[in-house]
Amino acid sequence: MKFEYKILTISTAHLKKETFQTELIDKFNELGSVGWELINAEGITEGSMLWRVGETVELIFIFKRRTD
Repeated sequence: MKFEYKILTISTAHLKKETFQTELIDKFNELGSVGWELINAEGITEGSMLWRVGETVELIFIFKRRTD
């Protein structure tokens, strides 16, 4: 069994859009319809060592699908 992988990265600027959730669901449904399965989602945080404060700057979604 072989797999291929796809990474979708979304910036916080996009997260602030009012239509974000609808667009994300549409994108996930589009990927699912051609065999992609979401296997992981991670927030990328950027912060200051001095203040020990972090802010999520991107979301990364990892998908896989069978190739055989």
